[in-house]
Amino acid sequence: MDTEPQNSTDGAPEPSTPVSSTIDVTARREHSRTSGTARGLLVVLAIGLVAVFAMQVFTLVSASRTDEQIAALDEQISSVDGQISSVVGDVAAVQESVDAVDQKVDDLATGSLIAPTASGASAAAAPGTPDGYLPQFEQGQPDAALGVVLGDVSGVEYYADTEITIDPADGTARAWLVWAHWCPYCQQELPPLSDWYAENADAYPNVELVSITSSIDPTRGNPLEPYLDELQLPFSTIVDPDLALAEQFGLSAYPFWVFTGGDGKTMLRTAGLLGVEQVESIFDQLEALSA
Repeated sequence: MDTEPQNSTDGAPEPSTPVSSTIDVTARREHSRTSGTARGLLVVLAIGLVAVFAMQVFTLVSASRTDEQIAALDEQISSVDGQISSVVGDVAAVQESVDAVDQKVDDLATGSLIAPTASGASAAAAPGTPDGYLPQFEQGQPDAALGVVLGDVSGVEYYADTEITIDPADGTARAWLVWAHWCPYCQQELPPLSDWYAENADAYPNVELVSITSSIDPTRGNPLEPYLDELQLPFSTIVDPDLALAEQFGLSAYPFWVFTGGDGKTMLRTAGLLGVEQVESIFDQLEALSA
């Protein structure tokens, strides 16, 4: 998969392909063991550097040294001090990364993924972003799109072969999945998602799943038309041949998820594959908020 963005015919950038951003709650034990090992190695390195420093000081005290030797040793000690400081900084950085991952795992475990938005008010879109459009998503950064109302979404629905327009503020909460036919993570995600939705859609009368297939390129393998004919997705699938909808959603990578409330406000965006359990948890929250 491509790693550099490409420009579409209308100047909109084609998002780069992501690695999967899914973090499964069952991975906590393995994650903690791995991160603990990393911290342990850094601490051992720091202790080793301190030992080197102590040996050099002992050598200086126990033997007569010339001024030149003492100056050289002082320089070595300063270098060791710098290395120790660097190791301490690395330990802190590792701990910060571990804490961030642990928080995301906790969020998934408790189901607190949907960001609340103030009722009766909408967040302002980022400067330069057209009305109804969401700013480009940046993984790991506070999402400027939260609370912003998504505008009408229009395009040709593949299976019906007709132009449709969806108003995100029509009272129905929605999960929007933007994907590409050549993306292996999208190919991994769609079949189980399709099976789950076909079996469970009736349990969510106030929530709808809409997919948007974008970045269409017949030269990249797994051609779209036979692929969609084979999948027979049980939810609406809008074709986005010119990346216009990808730009409207602020997409940065495939697959890309956007969740909106019945008032059209953006409640959550994430780039990367989501497991069916996570999708179900979010649907439960959207249904509870919309009922």
